[in-house]
Amino acid sequence: MLTVPALTFVLLGIVVSLGAAVVWILWEIEQTVSRPHRNSDRVG
Repeated sequence: MLTVPALTFVLLGIVVSLGAAVVWILWEIEQTVSRPHRNSDRVG
């Protein structure tokens, strides 16, 4: 069984990892959405 401080660090690591994953997903979505607009602006 983990001690309380160890469990705290584990939970903190999980929260930070999930936060980083959400930011990365939002960044990828933004890049995907903004790409067609830039290409259409260059063509048009």
